[in-house]
Amino acid sequence: MLASIDVPDPFDVQVFCERIAAQRGRPLHLHSVPGISGTDAPCGVWIATEKADHIFHEAATSPLHQDHIILHEIGHMLLGHRSILDGVQTDGGGLFPDIDPATVVSLLTRTSYGTEDERDAERLAGLIAGKAAAPRTSKTPRSSVLRRLGDALSDS
Repeated sequence: MLASIDVPDPFDVQVFCERIAAQRGRPLHLHSVPGISGTDAPCGVWIATEKADHIFHEAATSPLHQDHIILHEIGHMLLGHRSILDGVQTDGGGLFPDIDPATVVSLLTRTSYGTEDERDAERLAGLIAGKAAAPRTSKTPRSSVLRRLGDALSDS
C-alpha cells in the first residue's frame, strides 16, 4: 500500500491531504481544534460524511505532532477502517459544529493504541512519515522536523 501513496517531495501535509483527497475522489478538510485532547480524550478524530472527510486535530500541540495525528487519521482512511455508530454521539459532543450529525457515516477517535485498527493506523502513519523523510534526490534536503519524525517512528 505504501508504494501507492503519493507523498510530496518536499513533504507538506496540506499538499499530501490534497493528493489523498484526489485519490479518494472526495474532499478532505483539516480542522485545528483547541482543547480536544486530554485524559481519555482523542488527540485526533476522523469524521466521514456522505460527501467529504474531516480530520480534526489538537491545536495546542507541536506542528510535528499535528502532522502525525493527521497521518494517523489518514491511515484509518486508507486502511478502510470503519466505526460503529450505534449509540455513538456523532456531533463530537459539540466540538464539531460545522458537521451535520445526520450526514456522518463514520467517526473514529483515538484515545489509546489498544485495538488492532489503532496499531495498524499508527504503523501506516509511521511508514508514511518515513517515506516523507527519506531522501529521494540529492538536490532536495529533508527538513530536520521530518527527519526526526521518520527516525522516531521507525524505531517503534
